Amino acid sequence: MAESLGGKFVITAPDAPEWVFEITQAIVRIGRSPAPQNDIVLEHGWVSRSHARIYCDRLPYRVQDLRSSNGTTLNGVPLPPEEIRPLKDGDIIAIGPFRLRFVAPAEPAAKAPAPPEPEAALKGVKLRPAPKVAPPPPPVPPPEAPTTWAAPERWVGMDGGASRWLQYLPPIYSEDEFLGRFLCIFEDLLGAVQQLIGHFDLFLDPATAPETFLPWLNEWLGVFVDERWSPQTQRQLLREAAWLYQARGTRAGLERHLRLVTDAEVEIVEHADGPHTFRVVLRPRGAPVDPRMVERIIELNRPAHTRYTLQILA
Repeated sequence: MAESLGGKFVITAPDAPEWVFEITQAIVRIGRSPAPQNDIVLEHGWVSRSHARIYCDRLPYRVQDLRSSNGTTLNGVPLPPEEIRPLKDGDIIAIGPFRLRFVAPAEPAAKAPAPPEPEAALKGVKLRPAPKVAPPPPPVPPPEAPTTWAAPERWVGMDGGASRWLQYLPPIYSEDEFLGRFLCIFEDLLGAVQQLIGHFDLFLDPATAPETFLPWLNEWLGVFVDERWSPQTQRQLLREAAWLYQARGTRAGLERHLRLVTDAEVEIVEHADGPHTFRVVLRPRGAPVDPRMVERIIELNRPAHTRYTLQILA
């Protein structure tokens, strides 16, 4: 592991004094759990036990949210879970009520040139000639020893067609051009599955779920959704599933359910034909209404001891 390059975080929180964390290790762990699990301990209920991680093995430093409960923002922009983003001087990381201002490490000062060899102060002094020997071989430069620290190519952003999976490997492999191209094969095969797993929460929201996934949500929630209905109607019913369950067996619940499905004016008259009876009157405002579909919705919502009559006006 490469040595740390320095730098620090200036940490502020409401009703607390500002304090500074000096970076002295290659990976800085942030969370609510005490050391040694975390290096920066932020004791607050909005902070997860293992909340975020800072990679400091090379420039630029990088930040990663570890699928925390309340998320992490970088300069006010939420970080996608598990994705690694670069840090620059002055960036603000927000974790719960805490603000961590990043102070980038200073670049190493340029090495001063060696002073020139002094000329001989004595003139007329006869010097013995140096023996003739073979010149020494040129020194072999150490591997990957740049004179100044610079951001590695294709590490952040993955320019040049290299796989973005390189960022998850040890730093020694991040500059391998062949490995970057080789991993593209597996990223192309498994990238769609990885994206599906990483953003599966979108499938569980009726507003963002793909249309082909709506029948699955209907099976899980136990809502009466007909695949012949428009996707907008199906999404609206699934979105209001919790409320419809709470209102099942009530007049308001039945009215809301019928209005969403039929887009008609709904009127329910209680005790229309005696005790424990009610009448449902529908006035369509557009397409005709299927009576069998309406009767099925009524059967799902009516109390077991009641009877009803259905009237659909032209």
